[in-house]
Formats: sequence, C-alpha cells, structure tokens
Amino acid sequence: MPPQTSTKPNQGLSTAAERSSRKRDQVQNAASIALDVVANVAEASDILAPLKAACKTTKSIIDVKQTIDDNQGDWNDLYPPEDRAVDEAFSQPLVRYVELLEDIHCAIVNDAHKRRRTSRSAFTAIGNVRIDAGMILKFNQEIEDRHRQFTAALDLFIGHRVQVIERNTKATKSDVDASFIFQLPMVAFVPSSVHTTCLQGTRQAVLQTIRNWAEDDTSDKRIFWLCDIAGSGKSTVAMSVAASWRTERALGGQFFFSMSNNDTSTTEKFCSTMARDLVHHIPELAPHVADAVKRNPSIMRSSLEEQFRTLITDPLRYRQGRVVLIVDAIDECKSGPQRRELLDTLAKAVRESRNVKIFITSRPDPVIESVLQPLSIKSKLEDRLHDIKHRDNVDDIAAYVHQSLYTVLPQDKRQRLIEKSSGLFIWASTACRMINNETTWEAPESIYGSLVSADQTGEIDEVYKLIFERTDPKYHTIMWSMLALLLAAFEPLTAEDLDNILKHSRLRGNSKVLIRNLGSVLIEDEATKVIQFRHPTLVEYLRRRCLGPDLKEPSGMYIDIANAHGQIASWGFNNLQAPKEGLKFNICEIESSFYRNREMPDLEARISKFIRMNVRYASLHWPFHMAETDSKWRSKLRNEVEQIIRVPYVLYWMEVLSLIGGLPRAIDGLRAVTRNTEGLKKRLRAA
Repeated sequence: MPPQTSTKPNQGLSTAAERSSRKRDQVQNAASIALDVVANVAEASDILAPLKAACKTTKSIIDVKQTIDDNQGDWNDLYPPEDRAVDEAFSQPLVRYVELLEDIHCAIVNDAHKRRRTSRSAFTAIGNVRIDAGMILKFNQEIEDRHRQFTAALDLFIGHRVQVIERNTKATKSDVDASFIFQLPMVAFVPSSVHTTCLQGTRQAVLQTIRNWAEDDTSDKRIFWLCDIAGSGKSTVAMSVAASWRTERALGGQFFFSMSNNDTSTTEKFCSTMARDLVHHIPELAPHVADAVKRNPSIMRSSLEEQFRTLITDPLRYRQGRVVLIVDAIDECKSGPQRRELLDTLAKAVRESRNVKIFITSRPDPVIESVLQPLSIKSKLEDRLHDIKHRDNVDDIAAYVHQSLYTVLPQDKRQRLIEKSSGLFIWASTACRMINNETTWEAPESIYGSLVSADQTGEIDEVYKLIFERTDPKYHTIMWSMLALLLAAFEPLTAEDLDNILKHSRLRGNSKVLIRNLGSVLIEDEATKVIQFRHPTLVEYLRRRCLGPDLKEPSGMYIDIANAHGQIASWGFNNLQAPKEGLKFNICEIESSFYRNREMPDLEARISKFIRMNVRYASLHWPFHMAETDSKWRSKLRNEVEQIIRVPYVLYWMEVLSLIGGLPRAIDGLRAVTRNTEGLKKRLRAA
C-alpha cells in the first residue's frame, strides 16, 4: 500500500515554513560564499577596497543573522511571530543586496575565466586581475545604493529588536515585582460578601459630607471618623464611599475589620493587605512596593509603624494626587493595645504625607476615643446614622422597608415596622429578610405580628431571639452545634467544611439547610462558598449564649463553644494525617531545597495547587483550638498532638507553615496551648 498523504492543515503550514526556511538558508549560504570570493578578489586591487570593506561587513551581518536563525527556538521567546513583519522588511533588502553581490561575483569570475585561458596559472590570472575602471565605478555605486537600503532596513530591524527586548525586560521585571508583592500575606476576607452599598438615594447628606471632606485639599483634617452605634449602617456607608473613590481613582486601599475572622480581628496582616490593595488600585506603585519588600525581606517582623511607613507611606510619595485609605469597624480589632498602636500609626502617617487621607468607622470605644478625640487633624461625625432626630435617617429606612416589602405587606404595616426600627438599620434589614424568607411555613403577616409585639423598639437582640425561637424545636440541638462550629472557627468555614466536620464528629446536620432556615442572619458567599454571619451583633449575641443556657429563652439556647473547638481540632488532625492530601515531604514539589520562598515566582500557584485549604487551616489553627477546648478533648486528642510534634511530621508541618507564612501564628498557638496543658509543654521540650 502506498504511503498516505496527510491533509492536516497544520502540516501544510509546516511544509511551507520549511520550504521558506530552506530557501532563506540557501540565499544566506550563497551570499556568504559570494562575499568570500568577492572579498578575496578585492584583496588584489586597491581600487576595489570599498567593495572589500562592504563585503566583509555584510558577511559579518549575515553570519549573525544565520546564527539567530540556527537558534530560532531560543529566539522565539524574545521574538514572537507577530513581530516578524519587521523581519520580512529586513530580508527583502538583504536578498536584493545578495543578488547584486552574486552578479558582481559572476562578472568577476567570468572575466577571470577569460583571462585564465591565456595565462599559465589560474591563480596568476586572478592575482593579476584588471577590471575596467567604469565597471568598478558602476559596482561601487550599486553596492553603495543596495548597502544603503540594507543598512536602513537593518536600523529598523535593530531598533525593533531593542524594543522587543525592552518590552520583554519590562515584562520580566513586572513578574519579579509581582513575586515580591505576592510574598506579602493578605487577608482573604472580601467585604462585598457581607456588606453592600447604600440603597440608591439614601444616606445622601452623610455621603456628601464625607465626599466634601475628601475633596478639600486645603483642610488640615486628614482623618474622618464616622462613629455610631452597632447596626447603624457604618460599613454600608464605607462600601459606598469606597465605590465612589474607586471610580475617581482616589482609593488607595481598604481594610474591613471583623470579629468573626481571626485575620480581620487583629492588625497582623493590616499593612501587608493594605499594601497589596494599594498595588491593585494604583498599579504604577507596584515597583515601589516591590522594592520596599526587596530591601526589607523581614518587614513583617517589624513594628506596625515601620510596616506602614515602608509598605504604604513611602511608596505613596511617588503618587502626586490625593489618596484615601479606608479602615472600617476598627472597634472589631480584638486587642485594645493593637487598636491604639494602629490609630497612632495612622495619625503619624497623615501628618507626614500631605496627599494621604484616612476614613475610619467605629462604634463608640474608649480606646479609640482616647486617641482620636484630642487630635486636631480629624473630622468626626457621631450618631448621625441612627438618630431619629435627623429626618433623613427615618426616610432612608422607610425607603428600604417600602422597597423590600412592597409586594408583601400593606403600607400601614410597613410604616409600623419603620417606627419599630427606631432608626436602627440592622433591625429593619433583618426584619425584612425574616418576612421575605421563603423557606418558612409561616405567613409574612404572622412574622410581622411577632416583630411588632416585641417589648422594646430597635432592640436587635429581640429580633435574633425571635428568629431562633421560630425554628423547629426538634432541630435546636443540631442548630446550636452548627452555630457553635461557625463561631469557634478562626476563619470562616465553607459549607463543605462544615458538612465534613459534622460527618467527622458523627453529627447529623446539613449546612445548606442551616443557611436556608437562618438566611436572615447567615449568608453563603456565591464565589467562595464561605458561610458568614451577616452582622457582628449576631456574633456578640451568640457569644453571650456560650456562658450557659439562657433560662429566659423558651428554646434554652446554649452554645457549647469548648466542645466545638475540640471537634474542629479533631477534624484538623484528620486532615493533616490524611495519607494522600495531608502533610508530607516536599509537599509543593519544589525542585531544590536551596531555594528561598521569595526566589520562587510561582510559589503562590504551587501552594494553591498542592496544599488544600483544610490542611492550611489545620496547620495554622490546631494549637489554638486545643487551647480553647476542655480537658476531655485534650486527653482524647493527646496521641494526635504527639504525632504532629514528632519527627517526621513536625518537619512537614514546619514546611507548610513556612510556605504559607504561618510560623508566627503557630508559635503563638503553641504558647497558648502549653499554658493550659503542662503535659504537652513537657512533650514539646522533649521533641
């Protein structure tokens, strides 16, 4: 059978490319030979000196070009196909130049051949070559003309190659900058997963006051402090001004504190997160932030003030225009000393940088008050969001309630809810979600009746109490257990994580059912599948139920937080010791152990690929869960702890901690757990 001919289009293209490549090689080889001959001929005559010089120069250029073609695979990275039009523009004058040189070569050889017939030696004939002076002049003119065309094309070619190399150099530098910036730890919390912007047309007076402050470059009030009670809508206002400043390219960065997340309730990652946000919003500052990290590889071990100056204040000196930083809910930073240090740092930063302004929100807090109140560089707006003496507050809540319940309740009942909210936005929004909840068997009118019959107006605890009372009593126990797990977690759990913990603990429960039934107070982020508490007031409400059963509540609600910590610790150890996806040697498959973390540009991608989120969580937080659980769980998990802190697991654990930047967290955790467990302290010393 004769061989079959492939008809694949890419093979046809390949064949055409090969023919073109062979033709180019033939031209260049012929040109090189011709140039050697002509140069040798020219060597015998002073009158052909210009021809000799041109031939030598052109041959060198062709040799370089041929070397490039011979190493085309390496050059392709620097010389992508879309840039090869310039190569064609360079090749055409080269081909014409070569054709001329071939013609000259033929003319000289033919003349030499004629003379050789009458000479004793071909070498003597060539050595005694004498060409007509007119022909030499013609050769020189043609060579100069073609050489001029060729060098013009060569200049274009070289200029383009320089541009290509510069472009690739910039891209390489950009990649290097990114690798340094990615070394900065970042809080994973996304504010938009919990908070929203203001309903259009609401909070206009407050928003305008804040915008006027931001736009006034003559004022020395560099800090704006929005202070109001819990649930008044401060974070919603912060989201709205952030959106506005982002559009105007005035937003530098934002950090939303949250007591429900370990990372967002401390200042440990405040500066690094703000710096990465700064690069995101103002990309031209990326080289300056990267240089700061490069010069200070241990910056995350420095004081908060030094971190802020190095990563934020100094890079912002290269920015001419106004930059606004947002710090929301600073009162939810758990540590009073950390709150004070942060506020002192922010106040110092705005004094040193005239183009930086900082917008802060908080509840009334004595630590915040003691730092900010004496400052002459701050503007303060207090109790403006909830006070019903301001008519627009009532009107804004009315607009929200009417829009949310327009098709559900008649106007008079909607008006009654507006009055019952007493200016507290969180009360109104939670009540509206309760009434709109499609998973309940109760009619909206029935839920409305329970809400308006509450003893006190604007009391959010009464709303939360009502939500839990109205769930089916036979599911209360599992509901308390699931809420305890969400409350005990140091990072928000995904629905899958919660289900896996329940399964590991042999508990019957389903995260989707929990979210569906408590949708007025819980939310699952669509992108990350993380379960979040809608508002910190719910977190505080649940924590008060950790102290013991509330005898005033018919449900007898009790959150056993110590047991939840033990359950999560047990689940964490199970993940760390999993045969395939748990701790192991060289978990990220790095080629050499001699590389430093910052020398691996693809480290983030490797971590994401090889270290599962539940392994990262367990590596960071198991010591804290052990510290917070009870003696029963500590005794039960003693063998798991001993296995993790012994060779080889302890080495694998340390490797993961190093890769994810978790060593300081783990050290603090071990200190916490040893304070509660004397036996573990001895085993750690022995290990």
